[in-house]
Amino acid sequence: MASSTDEFSFVLRPAKHGIGVFAVHAIAAGTHLRLWAGESRELRTEQVPEAFRCYCIKMGTTVYAPKDFGAMDVGWFLNHSDTPNAHHRDFEYYASRDIAAGEEITIDYNSLGEPEEQKQDYYRQPSED
Repeated sequence: MASSTDEFSFVLRPAKHGIGVFAVHAIAAGTHLRLWAGESRELRTEQVPEAFRCYCIKMGTTVYAPKDFGAMDVGWFLNHSDTPNAHHRDFEYYASRDIAAGEEITIDYNSLGEPEEQKQDYYRQPSED
C-alpha cells in the first residue's frame, strides 16, 4: 500500500455522478493525495460560461475556478459523498482511510466552505451515498 502519490496515482473514469477520480494503486490512510498540480483563480460568476460552472467552487458572486479549463487538474473532478474517503486541510487533500486500487476518491462538498445559499440546489436532491 502506497504512502505517497504522484502523477501516476489517479485516473479519470466514468462514475455514478459523471466523471470521477479513481486510485490506480492502493493508498494508505493519511497519505497526501497529489490531485492538484496547478493553481486556481478567482472570477466573477458571470465570467464563467454556464457549462463550466459545475467545476467551480462558488463563494457568493465569485467562483474559484481552474487556471485553465482546457487543462484541468484531476482534483476538479472529485465527486461528493456523505461518506468520503478523502478530506482537506487548507485545500491540501489526504486519504481519510485506506483506499483500494480502483476506488473512486470522494470528498464531502460541505467541507469546501461555500455559503449555505449557494449549496441549496445541490443538496436539495438526496444523496445516493
